[in-house]
Amino acid sequence: MNRQRIFSFGLMVWQTHGLSHEELLRIVKAKKRYSPHFRAAALRHLVMAAPLSVTAGRPFAERRRRVRAHYRI
Repeated sequence: MNRQRIFSFGLMVWQTHGLSHEELLRIVKAKKRYSPHFRAAALRHLVMAAPLSVTAGRPFAERRRRVRAHYRI
């Protein structure tokens, strides 16, 4: 990844920081409305906020898969 893409993704993570749980779910599910990078930034916040019963303390990639399965995304 080049610097511009890294900076752009970081900006998207920052933009999605204060959103509610329902708004993050709506963004992640809206494939035609938002870019894949913006949806990934919203998914990152969902993964970090997921309860331990869903994530089971696994590494990030496994937690992401478990959260996607849990919310049926």
